[in-house]
Amino acid sequence: MNPAPKPPPPADHTAVIELLDQVIAHTVAPAAVTVDREGSFPSASVQVLAQAGLGGLLMPPSLGGRGASTATYAEALARIAAACGSTSTVYMTQMHCAHPIHLQGRPDQYEAWIPAICRGTAIGAIALTEPEAGSDVATMRTTARRDGDSYVINGEKTFISNGDVADVIVLFATVDPGLGKDGITAFLIDTAHVAGLTAGKPMKKLGQKGASTVTLGFQDCRIPVTARLGAEGDGYPLLLRSVSKSRISAAAQGIGFAQGAFDATVRYCAERDLLSSRTREAQDLQFALARLRAEIAAGRSMLREVCDLVDGSEEDPTAEVAMVKMHCTTLGVRVASACAELLGEDGDRDDIGAERRLRDAKITEIYDGTNQVQSMLVARDIRLSVTR
Repeated sequence: MNPAPKPPPPADHTAVIELLDQVIAHTVAPAAVTVDREGSFPSASVQVLAQAGLGGLLMPPSLGGRGASTATYAEALARIAAACGSTSTVYMTQMHCAHPIHLQGRPDQYEAWIPAICRGTAIGAIALTEPEAGSDVATMRTTARRDGDSYVINGEKTFISNGDVADVIVLFATVDPGLGKDGITAFLIDTAHVAGLTAGKPMKKLGQKGASTVTLGFQDCRIPVTARLGAEGDGYPLLLRSVSKSRISAAAQGIGFAQGAFDATVRYCAERDLLSSRTREAQDLQFALARLRAEIAAGRSMLREVCDLVDGSEEDPTAEVAMVKMHCTTLGVRVASACAELLGEDGDRDDIGAERRLRDAKITEIYDGTNQVQSMLVARDIRLSVTR
């Protein structure tokens, strides 16, 4: 393992990306094929990223982060995804855990966990999805019953990234199922100090095989009232404030997987002299790559614009975030698929890399709100805009 380079100053986009590229080249990219083939958790890559001061880009420097912009975070995540999809999912899940703690936690809560997440000494997870409640969180069945100075948690969460290795989990549960979304409340679960929490075996998946995804069971888990994030019923507004970052993350992954597949294909073609102007019989291939490059550039530009809008708006631009999530994740699948086809009979070879990016990309259209849900959000905004 290479020693971590000196961290960059806060919010310096160029310095962050230059340092990130060094870590990717030295640690993340070389390990990516093995992580995928063996389904091994990419702990070394995550640790080196954190040791380099890149583990909590959006968090303030006072809590161990970089105080970076959303655009810098998205570009960093896209580059990590281009190299290793599994590492990118673990990396972004760390941020998805830290973000709601920072938004709604008490000082003692975020001081206890956010610096550790940024340093990589704590692994975070966020537990929202249930077997019978996916996008419709109002039907959540995991309950948090108040019992004196404690809450007793019962229920099940599924498709939880980092769930089996997490030190801290941001859990969304309902204090009263009859209240619908108004009963949803957020809690901090310190996994080392709770009984009754069980994690299933990591799921066998199409892609992102090293990013652990599990089902979590809560059986009479007793946690102190002080583990609550905010007041009872504050979980749904917190969730809405948190999803903009998670959907930006999925969009960034989409750009990264497209770029990774494109780069792998270009390397393959260059090794066979298929990009030379003298190779006229390969012009169709060259033209196809030119179009894919333009599409990736357009998607990256859209992502950057929406990131700037998120940082510059008092309220989250729901429709714009939904559009960029929908567009960029679809782009990732389509470009990776096109690259695999351009490679002909070599398209499914795992040593080239286009097929890995295609497998890694597909889930981005599904998690953090399926792209059908994103379409609903955009359509709703179109209807509302007519009446404004």
